Amino acid sequence: MLIPQKLARLRQAREQILHEGQLQISRGRYPEAEAILNKGLAEWRREGGPKEEEHLFILPLGKSLELQRKKVEAYELYLKALNNLTGAAYDEVYDQFLYLNQSMGAFDKKPDYGY
Repeated sequence: MLIPQKLARLRQAREQILHEGQLQISRGRYPEAEAILNKGLAEWRREGGPKEEEHLFILPLGKSLELQRKKVEAYELYLKALNNLTGAAYDEVYDQFLYLNQSMGAFDKKPDYGY
C-alpha cells in the first residue's frame, strides 16, 4: 500500500500526463498522445498506483489508438483493463469497449453455428 504522500505525488503526476495526452489528442497528434499515455501508465504501474484508477489512462490511450485505426490494440487494452475495474470505472471502459466492438462490426451479424 502506498503512503498518502506518495499517492498524492503519483496522482499529481498523472494529472499532468493526462493533460498533455489530451492536448496531443486535441491537436490530432495521436502517436504522440499514445506515447505519452503509455509511458504514464507504465510509470503508474511501476510505482504501484491503484489498479482501480488505471481507467483514467486507459480511456484516452484507447481513444488515441482508435483514432490511429489501431482498433485491435484498443480492443485488447480495454479488455485487459476490465479485469481490474469495478463500479463506474468499469462502466466507462465497458462503454468504450462496446462502442469499439460496434464500430468494428462485431455485433452486426448473427453468429454462424454451422447448422
